[in-house]
Amino acid sequence: MSNIITAVKGIIYCKGRLLIVKRSEEDTSGSGDWEFPGGKIDFGESPENALKREVYEETGLDVRICDIAYADTFMTSPVKQVIIICYFCITDTDCIELSAEHCDYKWVLTDKLEENICDNFKSGVNLNRNKIREFCNYCEK
Repeated sequence: MSNIITAVKGIIYCKGRLLIVKRSEEDTSGSGDWEFPGGKIDFGESPENALKREVYEETGLDVRICDIAYADTFMTSPVKQVIIICYFCITDTDCIELSAEHCDYKWVLTDKLEENICDNFKSGVNLNRNKIREFCNYCEK
């Protein structure tokens, strides 16, 4: 029996940098991985509401969702597939209050994102590098 999970993630911009968070060692689904904040969509919930809820729960941030950045998928096991919808978001503060789900965070420059993000997100970031850079340039104006 296969399992498909749909999740939303935020590419969150603040003061010229993008936020990534590190999964706690206790988290069995990707412990130690650096990723974008976000999580699973609850039944009946819109993707945008799920993203705002998950980002707030994980980081304490209120975000403004701008647009869909990209969608991607990856296998976490032979029977588990994750579909990710990444959104461009903006926040006014870089003050983070991490939940127990994550143990660290960092704000990275766009050019450093690919080398800091976990393997599951690298292909999406790589394929959308120009779009991510354009979003950051737009935010800086």
